[in-house]
Amino acid sequence: MASTFFKPLAFYYGQGRLAELRAFRRVVLQPWAYTPEELAALAPTEPLAYLSLGEDPGPEAPWQRGLNPLWNTRLVDPTHPAWVAKVVESALLYLARGFRGLFLDTLDQGAATNREGTLRLLLEIRRAVGPCFLLANRGFALLPHLAELVDGIVFEAFSTTWEGGGKPLPRPALRANARWALVLTQYPWERYSLDYAPDPRLARFARKRALAYGLTPVLAQERYLLSLTDTRG
Repeated sequence: MASTFFKPLAFYYGQGRLAELRAFRRVVLQPWAYTPEELAALAPTEPLAYLSLGEDPGPEAPWQRGLNPLWNTRLVDPTHPAWVAKVVESALLYLARGFRGLFLDTLDQGAATNREGTLRLLLEIRRAVGPCFLLANRGFALLPHLAELVDGIVFEAFSTTWEGGGKPLPRPALRANARWALVLTQYPWERYSLDYAPDPRLARFARKRALAYGLTPVLAQERYLLSLTDTRG
């Protein structure tokens, strides 16, 4: 059957706008922002619940190991039994409420703290959720095993940064990211870029570069609220 979706993926960290979200095949949402009835109304669009694995925005807890002042979150020990239980429980709860999969964030932080522990946490999630769609955000240090545990990957900040109001990354970072993008082509998963592009010129740059490296471009106009964006080439 031919697909009737106009765009493959959106990130929206607000509420409502169901009609607009239905223009996408999949949408990444904050779990608290939508009721089970709203999630059901998105069909056939598949909502993915945001889930952080390497950082915890919650109150003080025994699995926390340090502060990330940039986002006011706490780094975690991914091997702590209570953290593993909390993450898996959250994943199952989100799926029970009507999400069709998960967007797994802060993998870089988890890998930097404990690579093997983060891989074991991912394995626990996969065992718990079965064939549900799992979309990873970066986490390149977890390769090649990461590709066996998730269905797709997002290369956040492939071409641009939100710092300074949004601008291209420095040339050394662009070259390093290009090398990683080529590595990602070795695995049979869906590949996306996610870039912050508040003006049309920056958006054209990010879109063209993503397509050149085999990534489906997703563009956001805001740092904290990732708006519905055009992913067409």
